[in-house]
Amino acid sequence: MTARVTTLRARPRPRRPGSAFSSRPVPAGCPASSWASSAVPPVILGWDDVRGLHIARCERCADSFASDIAGEVEDWAELHRCDAELAALLALVTSGRAA
Repeated sequence: MTARVTTLRARPRPRRPGSAFSSRPVPAGCPASSWASSAVPPVILGWDDVRGLHIARCERCADSFASDIAGEVEDWAELHRCDAELAALLALVTSGRAA
């Protein structure tokens, strides 16, 4: 069975008072020490019909996050920073095309 992914446009989310970022911990696989740049990576938000989950997938480093709560996925997409080394390796093996 294949998953159908629908691309959604990100909507503006109000900031939490007193903080520019979410208080949630950084997801595993994306440690703060490996954040490469402050540039916003190309993250696609969607819905996985098969699993019934909201998903976010980075086209640059192939990292992803899934949750049944849309706000968590949007927060992950907003906070995601690509691992520069992984993104460079993926670009090398895909001839520069998005991962």
